[in-house]
Amino acid sequence: MPENGKTQPSIERLQHIARQLDVDISELVEEVPREKMKSTLKEALELWRKTGIQPTADAAALLRPILEKKPSGYEAARMYELYARILYHLYVVAIDRYNDIAENNWEPFIQEAINLYRDLQMDWRVIKCQGFLADIQFDKANYFGTVEIIDQALGELSVMDSLETKSMYIQLLGTKAIALESLGQNREAHKQLDVAINFAREQLVMDQYYNLLNARVFFYYDSQQPEKAREYVEECSLFVQLIKHESFTFEHELNQVFREEFFEKDYIKALTIAEQLISKIEASDRFPKEVKGEVNTLPKSLLARVLTRLERYEEALSIFEENPIVLPERIQLNPIDVALRVLSNSYEALCHYHLGNQKKAEELARATVERIHNMPHSSLYHFARKVLSKVVSK
Repeated sequence: MPENGKTQPSIERLQHIARQLDVDISELVEEVPREKMKSTLKEALELWRKTGIQPTADAAALLRPILEKKPSGYEAARMYELYARILYHLYVVAIDRYNDIAENNWEPFIQEAINLYRDLQMDWRVIKCQGFLADIQFDKANYFGTVEIIDQALGELSVMDSLETKSMYIQLLGTKAIALESLGQNREAHKQLDVAINFAREQLVMDQYYNLLNARVFFYYDSQQPEKAREYVEECSLFVQLIKHESFTFEHELNQVFREEFFEKDYIKALTIAEQLISKIEASDRFPKEVKGEVNTLPKSLLARVLTRLERYEEALSIFEENPIVLPERIQLNPIDVALRVLSNSYEALCHYHLGNQKKAEELARATVERIHNMPHSSLYHFARKVLSKVVSK
């Protein structure tokens, strides 16, 4: 009996009323009609996929009033998950907008999504949410925590009968491999990456494939196995040619510049690729005009590294100073990505050294080594150490 003393209608009676009104039964028993949730979710997803902070904040504002009513069902689970992801995104890229939101702790929202997905027996979406939590621990450089969450998720992933489930399995293994590499567990990292690559090939699941191949390339180069690395470089190239997607092409060419300069020592080839890539990004419609400068920061920094190798020190130094590498404030990149970026300071140190400014050269070279010396000692670290020894030996 409800509080007003009236008898609640039976399910059969509600179904009859719903048919008469030509509406879903959920609209009679839920505070938020399902059709309303569907349309709101669709609109929020469209905003979320747009570039920029304002559409993301608008998506959050759209979801918040509905989530305050504690909805249930599939659409509600998607809303909770999306809202958690939006909160974390704002935390990373727009802390002021994040702080403006009263309830800005993403954990209760992602946990509610997990609970609803479990009720719906949507295991792959549960795993997807756990992957999100693992990514956050990864961003915090809590690699032990990352591996722990991933192992728990993999333990729940008993049936892989859908493309989505297989994709999540591959993504989790790839993240685990990088986390293990970041912990210095190289052998286990290689093993996990091989499992992920072989599974992706066998199951024809390609959405994570390029990232896996590219990680394998670095692992082999870093362990002084260039022939094996080149086999995977070739596979990366073939994959990019097949997909013909601009973002893959840009990423692949960026990786090529680094590999040709750092590992293969083909500076002319690296220079050509870098200059072409920078021009392509400038001409592309993929990036808004106001962010193209930021997108080109890393390509220009890699270009300056190549110019340093070619002993064009003044030109390289000018590019370094105009395009400083800034690491994100609220997330911790993994050791490989950190080293890849801060290594530009070592090249800049070489420029100062050869132009006669030894004090600045030593300052930059020493700062680079100090920044990455607590991380696994990759070939990037050894290069930084070599540069420091060179600039202080004079």
